Amino acid sequence: MMQNRKFVAIAVVLFGLFVLAQTSLFVVRETENALVILLGKPQAVVTSAGINVKLPWADVVKIDNRNLEYDLRQAMEITDVNQERLTVDAFARYRIVDSLLYYQSFQGGGGDSRSLHTNGQAGIERIMQNSLRQTLGEVSIEDIVTTLRAELMVRIANRMGSEARKFGVEIIDVKIRRADYPADIAQTVYNQMSSARNEEAELIRSEGKRENTRIQAEANRKREEILADANRQALEIQGQADATRNCIFAGAYDGLPVVVERVEAEAAVGDNPTDYGVGVTCRFSDRNAARDPARAEFFAFYRSLLAYETALKNGETTILLSPDSEFFRYFNDLTGAR
Repeated sequence: MMQNRKFVAIAVVLFGLFVLAQTSLFVVRETENALVILLGKPQAVVTSAGINVKLPWADVVKIDNRNLEYDLRQAMEITDVNQERLTVDAFARYRIVDSLLYYQSFQGGGGDSRSLHTNGQAGIERIMQNSLRQTLGEVSIEDIVTTLRAELMVRIANRMGSEARKFGVEIIDVKIRRADYPADIAQTVYNQMSSARNEEAELIRSEGKRENTRIQAEANRKREEILADANRQALEIQGQADATRNCIFAGAYDGLPVVVERVEAEAAVGDNPTDYGVGVTCRFSDRNAARDPARAEFFAFYRSLLAYETALKNGETTILLSPDSEFFRYFNDLTGAR
């Protein structure tokens, strides 16, 4: 009987200790802070992780200290500086940095962790909507959609941050997920934008055609200049060649050696030169040299052969000349003697 009573007493003591431990001990994780609440008033803020002790009748409210996210429950409609309507969807990242101030700001509705989180989200939503309306209402839709998008998100975050610090919250950043026209006017706006882009594209095409015409005209002008210069150079080269040939013919006809020289500026070279123009001069290398009759005779014979070839081409030419004509001097005698 005594043993049963001892067993019951030990069980009662152990149960009492268990209940005391349950009501007096609480665990704080690394991802949260804890507030000890006594009769509705905060008594202590626990920021270090581990097991902590409190009075059995005190309550504990835990507050997440990680980076949190608030996403607008639905896209909101704002009006820009030109009174044009725009639908905006955004989200914010924030962190609770002052648990006591946060609790004091949002303890209404029970003061437990769940209601505290709900009230805190409602507070974030309120300042986010106000910041979006104020900031985006100062600029145009074009600035929101394209040119100032990144800068506007910084402005919104700064605006929210100044308000959120009043209840112990730090705003990390704000992102605009979507900024678009409302459905009832979107198609009209898109048609206007399409028309404007088509006009811009047509203007660019016309400028391109005008530039193409200019470039083509310039290319044709340069082409004509190049061809004209090439023709000029060709005529000069041909003139030099003709001058050189005539000089050689002159020397062969006289039976004297000649010197052909190409000059860059002035044609007068040597003693009494014969100027054929186009940068070529011809002169006898030695006017006192003895004339070479054989050389002159060969030249006369060669010229006669060329004349025969031209006059009797294809055997269709009929010529009536006397047998002792100068033209046929090489027909009767290879030496050309008459």
